[in-house]
Amino acid sequence: MLRSKKSANPFYALLVIAGLAFVVTATAYVVMAFREARPDEGRGLAASSSAVSQVEHPLMVWMRHHGDAALLTELGFLAVFTFGAIGTDDFWQRRARASK
Repeated sequence: MLRSKKSANPFYALLVIAGLAFVVTATAYVVMAFREARPDEGRGLAASSSAVSQVEHPLMVWMRHHGDAALLTELGFLAVFTFGAIGTDDFWQRRARASK
């Protein structure tokens, strides 16, 4: 099966990486928001009063402090890489045809 020369555009790889980072960050942000909205959901009374349940995961702490900036930054990267991929697609296709 012939490999598509269209996939030679380096912005496609950057889009995949930025998209995966955005999905992971958005999922962590939703989990953090849900846990803050319902702090005792799914925990018993004994567990909520113990010191162990008061320790919060470092990712949730980081998301609370930097989650908005991380999401907006990744969204900006996605926008730049999308425009880069669309804008340079003809160049990469012409280059692939010329190398044949």
